[in-house]
Amino acid sequence: MTGPGIAALALAAAALLGGSPRGRLRPVDRRGQRGTRWAVLGLPAGCAALLAVVALPASGCLAGALAVGTAALRHHRRRRGRRAAAESRALEAALDVLVGELRIGAHPVRAFAAAAAETGHDSVAAGLRSVVARARLGADVVTGLRDAAGSSAMPSHWERLAAYWQLGGEQGLAVAALMQAAHSDITARQRFSAQAEAGMAGARASATILGCLPVLGVLLGQVIGARPVAFLLGGPGGVLSVVGVSLICAGLLWSDRITGRVGAAL
Repeated sequence: MTGPGIAALALAAAALLGGSPRGRLRPVDRRGQRGTRWAVLGLPAGCAALLAVVALPASGCLAGALAVGTAALRHHRRRRGRRAAAESRALEAALDVLVGELRIGAHPVRAFAAAAAETGHDSVAAGLRSVVARARLGADVVTGLRDAAGSSAMPSHWERLAAYWQLGGEQGLAVAALMQAAHSDITARQRFSAQAEAGMAGARASATILGCLPVLGVLLGQVIGARPVAFLLGGPGGVLSVVGVSLICAGLLWSDRITGRVGAAL
């Protein structure tokens, strides 16, 4: 195998070793396990990246950096979306418990404590516990809900809860009825978001397939002996490779932007 071929394989290995499918099954709040995973994967990924930098020309390194950076950015956005959806579902379940406690006449502090104890989502539980702690110290529940929005993946939900609670305090309305309305609101938004994500799955898959077609063409050309890899890694071909990868990455990011606008109103 030629030098450019070895360098291309090294760059591909660096991109593949940057993340593990098994890591997606682990809870993100386990910092020790996450740190161990990055420690194990960091050394081979760093070695592969160093080998690619040494063996590849500047244009190849730039094209590879653009591809890996775009893949990492898209993965980060998908993971953030999954985290927000999980938090929204957990908050919906916690509100169900909260409304039940308020309807039987429980004190708001006790109701929030019960909702925090019932939820299995760490972020939602931490937000509810912070509201309880602030209320016990004499602070307003509205302030606690708005502070919880600062560390949440779905801050708009917490802001709406704060607005509902503030409305009840200012107008003398039943807090249980207002929290029930907030629960219905979050449920409807969650249902719409799930439908929108399902509807956009085909468009996202099509964009990814179209982005991978040039790579498939290069591989097929390499198989039949046209040697496109050697051309794209040296001389004028290096400029073409950078331009081509830049256009592919821009197209993928732009397609993500278009499909992401569907749920932007949430």
